[in-house]
Amino acid sequence: MQDAIPLKVLICDAESSAAESLRRALEDAPNVLGVKRVESAEEGLSEVRSGDYNTIFIDPGSLDLEKASSFIFEIRKTLPEIVFVLYLDRARAERNRALFYKGERQRFSHYYSLDKQTPVSAFADELAATLKLCQSDLGWRMSSASIERLRSEAAKLAKRSEPRNTALLDAVEENLSRLARRPSVQDASASRSVFLSHRFAEEEYVKGLVRLLEESGFTIVTGKSSNTYVSRSVIDRIRGARFFVCLMTRADAKADGTFTTSPWLLEEKGVALTLEKPLVLMVEEGVSDFGGLQGDWQRIHFGSKGFLTAALEAVAQLRSYVGAGDVAAQQGDATDRPPAGR
Repeated sequence: MQDAIPLKVLICDAESSAAESLRRALEDAPNVLGVKRVESAEEGLSEVRSGDYNTIFIDPGSLDLEKASSFIFEIRKTLPEIVFVLYLDRARAERNRALFYKGERQRFSHYYSLDKQTPVSAFADELAATLKLCQSDLGWRMSSASIERLRSEAAKLAKRSEPRNTALLDAVEENLSRLARRPSVQDASASRSVFLSHRFAEEEYVKGLVRLLEESGFTIVTGKSSNTYVSRSVIDRIRGARFFVCLMTRADAKADGTFTTSPWLLEEKGVALTLEKPLVLMVEEGVSDFGGLQGDWQRIHFGSKGFLTAALEAVAQLRSYVGAGDVAAQQGDATDRPPAGR
């Protein structure tokens, strides 16, 4: 039961219907110790201080946006072990993008998210995939003391003699054992598989990059996102790949003359960061919303005539990761090169 850390979930959402649907789904989900819902940032802060939550689902747009943002960033600073999931109407957030992602809220583009408009037929799978990401994140984020607190709580629940509670205790015990025998970075797989994240409108760029990567001995993995969310199958493919390359090309023009890229690329990059995949970003000149949390990894900018140079740099960086033995040694100061070919 890898990554089977039990979750204690707090829902912060003022939209009753969506919040209650999520609460019921979480109560039925395996490896969820408990769920509680509040309707404001103030209530959320009070609950976090008095409870012992490790996962928070929140819709900043349904609350006072400024207060919700302050709540999120305060918790991130004071209780960094807690994982946040944005439970929101993604299309509505995009329509109000200038406000929703303003200032420090640019970080929201890297957070896990679950779309309230996910089709009913897909919601269970998407929630399961999101919970799996949270558990994976907590697997390296949580301290031994936090794990022990969960172990104690699961043991109390198990005394109620419900089969589900016993299963939760087993999950905690298995996780403690797994953490104790976690392999070192040097023992990581030597696979040369690369998940290539890209807009599917960029066939010409992609064909050349794929050929170059394959000729360099890499195996390419891709996955097409749906129109509304990054599917569970895509998350699993990113998890299975050794490396992650993201080709961030222009999508929509912004008022300041720069461009957005596909929000699905940002989500896939967020998944790769959480799964600690060695990362290479190829960013087209003019794209401004590629985020900053990947600063420890290679970022290569390219112009309209510099794509080949950028692609060769990307391959060279991947080769350095393969030969690195210790992936962490590749992390250093943020690399922010000027556009290739200029």
